[in-house]
Amino acid sequence: MNFSSSRRNSWNALIGTVTVAVAIQGCTSPRSPVVEQKTVPVVDGSVKVRELRKQIRERDKRIEELESQLEVLKLIDQDSKNQKTLLRPPTTLEPLE
Repeated sequence: MNFSSSRRNSWNALIGTVTVAVAIQGCTSPRSPVVEQKTVPVVDGSVKVRELRKQIRERDKRIEELESQLEVLKLIDQDSKNQKTLLRPPTTLEPLE
């Protein structure tokens, strides 16, 4: 069984390629384990939905209250600024004639 040098080079190249391919395959990360999905009963889902809707209504109500309070505070602040300008004496006094 005499192989010519070109056939020997071809076989060596093929063996090297297969070796590299096997080595690269061994470097891949293992498959992640299959996770079973838990099915949530419809009853639990509807209860949660109702609770979340209630929380949203309460939150929206609280936001409205805070916005109302903020508007009142803005009016008070503006009124306070207006009062300060009215109470200040003039900065320059004109001589009496």
